[in-house]
Amino acid sequence: MQDWNDTTMMNAVTLRKRMRILAVLDIIFSEEEWLRVHHYEAELQPGVAWGSINNGAGDHLHVLFTDSGTLIKGFDHESPLSPHAREDGEIYPGMYDEVPEALMAVLRDQEETLDLEDVTFCLWQEGDDLQWKVGNWIQLAMTEEDEADARGGAEFLLGYIEKNSEDYVDWAEGYYDLQDLPLEAVAEVYEEKPVTASLIKQLCPERDVVAALDELQQHGYAVE
Repeated sequence: MQDWNDTTMMNAVTLRKRMRILAVLDIIFSEEEWLRVHHYEAELQPGVAWGSINNGAGDHLHVLFTDSGTLIKGFDHESPLSPHAREDGEIYPGMYDEVPEALMAVLRDQEETLDLEDVTFCLWQEGDDLQWKVGNWIQLAMTEEDEADARGGAEFLLGYIEKNSEDYVDWAEGYYDLQDLPLEAVAEVYEEKPVTASLIKQLCPERDVVAALDELQQHGYAVE
């Protein structure tokens, strides 16, 4: 086990807030759940929240938020660390080594949902520890692969967690084919203000406002 210092990381509290915010915005912009990239469930199972990213191109990221810590598991389908790129078809050696048992237990309990075997990088943070950790796989990858490939696509997938409203606007205008997305309205969501009908209309005029507010409320997001 060693510290993960290769990609700038936010702490677990900020990461959880950010994934909730991104899920809210994607609900507003897309009526179709399967078209959304960012997802968040406040209770995957008792005591466990789950954030996920699925870019629709075969790459995904799962984040587990638990009382004992936070785990990030990603899969870049083009990475040489993918089981599908290996002759033996197995998970890259050491990938889950030294992951705390409490976090591994959740992964095993949700094996089908969390795509346990589709993994090219895995990080975690225990309790109040601010430092992200990584298992033995990183040492082997650094010797076997080019530096750009050795992190298993972590920088690529973590890049979907837009750090501010400007980043999200840049991404959403491309992904959702939008023009002149109102930055001020997106910023309100980033500030975690309650979502209103007026805000939804500003962001996505064609969205069914009642349906959007109902879905947001069902997911536990603040609405007015």
